[in-house]
Amino acid sequence: MSDALLSRLATDLPPWPGEGGLIVWSHLETGLQDELEPWRDRLVTIFGAAPYLGRLALRRPALLRGAARHSAQSLLDGICAQTRDTGRTAPDVEALDSGLRQAKADIHLLLALADLGGVWTTQTITAALTRFADIALQAALLGQVRLHALQGRVCPVEDESNPLPGLSLLALGKMGGGELNYSSDIDIIALYDPEKLALPEGQIPAKRLPRLVQSIVASMQNLTADGYVFRTDLRLRPDPGATPVAVSLPAALNYYEALGQTWERAAWIKARHTAGDAAVSDDILTALQPFIWRRTLDYAAVEDIRALAQQIQTVGRRAEVRPAGHDLKLGRGGIREIEFYVQIPQLVFGGREMRVRTPATLDALSALSEVGIVEEPVRAALSADYLQLRDWEHRIQMRQDEATQSLPERDEDRLSIAILSGYSDLAAFDDAVARLLRRVHGHFADQFDASESRASQAGSLVLSGVEPDGDTLRTLAKLGFSRPERIWSQLNAWAGGRIRAVRNERARVLLARLAPVLLDIMAETGEPDAAFARFASFFEKLPYGVQPLSLMVNNPAMAADLISILTLAPRLATSLAQRPDLLDTMMDARFSVPVSQDPPGRLAALLGHEIGAVDGFEARINAARRVVREERLRIGAQILSGDAHVERAGRAFADLADAAITAMVDVARQETERRYGSMPGEVLVLGMGKLGGRELSADSDLDLMLIYEPSQADDANANTWFTRFAQRFISALSAPTEEGVLAEVDMQLRPSGKAGPVAVQLTRFETYYRDEAWTWELMALTRARVVSGPEGLTQRVMSAMDVALARASETRSVRADGYEMRQRLEREKPARSSWDLKARPGGLQDIEFVAQIGLLECGDPGDARPTGTMDMLRRLTEAGHLPEEECARLVDATRLYLSVAQLIRSAHGSGFDPEQASRGFAERLAALAGCASLAELLDVLDAHSRAVRAIFARHLAPH
Repeated sequence: MSDALLSRLATDLPPWPGEGGLIVWSHLETGLQDELEPWRDRLVTIFGAAPYLGRLALRRPALLRGAARHSAQSLLDGICAQTRDTGRTAPDVEALDSGLRQAKADIHLLLALADLGGVWTTQTITAALTRFADIALQAALLGQVRLHALQGRVCPVEDESNPLPGLSLLALGKMGGGELNYSSDIDIIALYDPEKLALPEGQIPAKRLPRLVQSIVASMQNLTADGYVFRTDLRLRPDPGATPVAVSLPAALNYYEALGQTWERAAWIKARHTAGDAAVSDDILTALQPFIWRRTLDYAAVEDIRALAQQIQTVGRRAEVRPAGHDLKLGRGGIREIEFYVQIPQLVFGGREMRVRTPATLDALSALSEVGIVEEPVRAALSADYLQLRDWEHRIQMRQDEATQSLPERDEDRLSIAILSGYSDLAAFDDAVARLLRRVHGHFADQFDASESRASQAGSLVLSGVEPDGDTLRTLAKLGFSRPERIWSQLNAWAGGRIRAVRNERARVLLARLAPVLLDIMAETGEPDAAFARFASFFEKLPYGVQPLSLMVNNPAMAADLISILTLAPRLATSLAQRPDLLDTMMDARFSVPVSQDPPGRLAALLGHEIGAVDGFEARINAARRVVREERLRIGAQILSGDAHVERAGRAFADLADAAITAMVDVARQETERRYGSMPGEVLVLGMGKLGGRELSADSDLDLMLIYEPSQADDANANTWFTRFAQRFISALSAPTEEGVLAEVDMQLRPSGKAGPVAVQLTRFETYYRDEAWTWELMALTRARVVSGPEGLTQRVMSAMDVALARASETRSVRADGYEMRQRLEREKPARSSWDLKARPGGLQDIEFVAQIGLLECGDPGDARPTGTMDMLRRLTEAGHLPEEECARLVDATRLYLSVAQLIRSAHGSGFDPEQASRGFAERLAALAGCASLAELLDVLDAHSRAVRAIFARHLAPH
C-alpha cells in the first residue's frame, strides 16, 4: 500500500559498518524477509546501530509485517485500542502486565521506524508516546481496580473511564506536557478526594489506596520476561519522604499553600489529568492556579531556579561542552537549559499573561514570543535546537532502551548515534553537537547571568564598613553626586538593614547587587542628587523589599524606567511606594505598548477575567481596583514619556473608566439581586463632565447619573430596588477598601442635585430636562453620553437629551445665563495660581462655556452630538456659529491646556508647585509648547489666556 509506513520512509541513513544488523536480518522469517526486501539496507542499518530495535524486530515480527502493509497512524490506533482492551478484559495481573508490555514493544518499534525514516516529526513522535502512556496508565488503573474489586477491596467498576470515583492520577513533567521521550520515565501524582471516594465498608482510604496505586505502578514498571511499560516516578507528590503514594486532596492543598516551593510551581505548569476521576483533577488544578501563577511578578523565583540550574550543571563533567559522554538533558547547553529558559518567564509573567500558561515547551516558547517576552529570532533558534536535542535523545535511547540522555563515551558507540542521526562522519556529528550546545548555553547564559559585580561603571562601590573608602567616594563624585559622603551614609544604612525594606538577609543581598546599577541610572538622569532623593523617599516607604529589589535586579531597564518616574512624578512615586506590587505592571508585556494600539474590548476582557476569578462583592471590587490602578500607571507613564498625547490620554482614561463602570454595574447588580431579588427593569449610566467629554486626567472625579426604567409603571418596589442598587454601585466605585478606591464619584449633576433621588426614573429625567432644568444643567447635558446601558433605554435617554437641548434656545436666554454663571464662578472659586488652567481667566472654563452655550444656542444637536470640547468647537464652526480663526485659536489653547494639565496631574496631582518640580519635569513640561523653561511656558499660556478671554467676551459678555 502506498501509505504503508515503510513505503513512506523518507530519510536515508549511512550504512552501519558492523554485522549486527545483518545477523538480525538473517534471523527473520524467509517470508518476512521477502516482504521487507525493498527496505533491507535501511532496516539493517537501524537494527545494527540500535541493538534494542533489532531485538524488538525478532520479538515482534507482526509489527514489522504491519509496517510494510499499513500506515503508521492505523498501526498506532490499533495498538492503543488493544491496550484499552487489555485493561478491560485481562483475567489476572499476569495477563494485564503481559498485554501492556507487548503493546509497549510494538509502540517502540513502530515509533522508531516512523522517527528514523522521517515519516513523523519529533513532535508527532512525542505526542504519540504520550498518548500511549495515557492509555497504558488508564488500562493499568482499570485492570487493577477490576481485579481488586473481585477481592472485595474496592467497589465494582461502573464506569470504565472512571473506575474508582474519587481517585485521580495526574501527569507532570514531559508526560504532562505531551513531550515524552523514547525511554522516558513518567511522573505521576495520585490524589483522592475523601468526600467522593466510595470504598466497601471497613476499607480505610489511607491504607487501601496506597496499595492500589502501588499495584498500578507495578503493572507499569516491574521488569518481567516481556520487559516493562514505563518507569513510573511518584516523587513529585507533596513531601514524598513523609507522605504515602496516594495523597488526599485536602492534604495536598494544605501542603502547597503552606510549604510549596518554586520548583514545585514549575513542575505544576505541566500538570494535567491523565487517568481516573477527572473532576478531582480539575479541583486541584483549579485550586492550585494561584500557587502556580502568582499575579505578582515573582522575580524572587528566578533566584531559586538559577540556583537549581547551577547545582545541576556543576555535577561532575556536566559543566563542560564535550560530545563524548555529554548529558544532553542536564548538561551545559542541554534540554533542561531550554526548559528553564521557558519556565522562568512563565512563572514570572504567567500570573498576568494567560497566553503563556501552556505546558508544552515549544508552545510556551511561541507564546512568550507572541507577547514580546522572548525575541522571535531567539524563539526560532531555541525551537530548532530543542527539536534537534530531542531527536538525538531519542536515538540514544533507541540504542539500548536505556533511560539516559548521555552520548556514549566510546567513539564506536557514539558513531551509532551519529549514523542514526544521518551522519557518516563522527567528527562532523561531534562538531554539530558542540556547536548546538554552545549556542543553547549562550541564550541560557543571557537570561541567567548570575554576575554580582559590586562596581559602578564609574568605579568601585563598597557599601559596607564603618566609613566609606576613598575609591567609593571618588566613584560617587564621578557619577555627579554633590555630597558623596551623605549618599554613602544612606546606602550604608540600607545595606545594614536599618529600614523596613531590607530587614532580611535576602533583601540586603539583592540591594548589594542592585546599588551600582541604580547609581549609574541616576547619574544618567543628569540630576543624580534629585534622583537619589526621590528614590530614597520611595524605597524607605516600602513595606517589604525582596520582590521590588528582585524585579529591578533582573530588569535593569525597568529600574531605569522606575528612576525616571520617581524623578519626574512624585505623585506616581507615592503610589508605587504605597503599592509596590504596581512595579509588576511595568514588567507586563503591554506596559509600553501605546494605549492607542489597545484592541477594542481589551479592558472589558481584562476586568472580566480578574473579577470572574474571585467570589463575593468586596473581592470583585478589589479585583477591579487593582486592574484600574495598574492601567492608570501605564497611561501615566506614557504621558510622562510623551507616548500618549493629550487627546489619546484623555480618551484612554475615559475608556478605562467606561470599562470599570460597566463592570461595576454588573457587580452591583449581582449583589443587589442576591439580597433583594431580580432587577425589576433596566438601568443606564450617564457619563458627564470630563468623563462625558473623554477628557479625564489621572485624578479626575467621575460625574455620573443613574437612570432606570421599571418593568411596570409606578412600581414602588422598583424605586426601592434601584435605590439600593445605586448605593452598591457607588460603593463599588468609591467606598474605601484595602485596595483603596476605584474613583471618586460625583452624582450632583442629577435632577435636583443632592435633594433628588440617587437613581432617576426615566420619566422624571425626560420631564425635568424638558421643563425644569436650569441653563447650567443643560450646559452639563451637552457633555453627557451613555457609558453603560441596554440599547432600548439608551435610545430613549438620547432622544430625551436631544429634545431638551433643541428647546434650550427657544425657551431661555442661555447666553446671559452662561455669562452670569461664569462671573459667579470667578468670584466664588477663583484660580489658585497661574497653573490652575481650568479656573484662570481665559482658561478651560471660558472655552467650555463658549462651546456649551454655543451648542445650546444652535439648538439642533445633529445625528452625532459631540461631547468633547474641541469637537464641540469644530461643530460650531461647521454650523456657522464660530469663525474658523476663533475655532482654531480655541482648539489650540484647549490642546495645550489639556496637555499641560494631563502631565501635571499625572506627575504631581492637583495644586502644582513649580518649585517642587525636578529639572527634568520642568523641561518636559515646557517642551509641550516648544519652550526652554517654565517661565517661557507661562508666557505662552498667558498669551493663550488673553486670546481666549477676548473670544469669550465677544460671544458671551453683554453688549
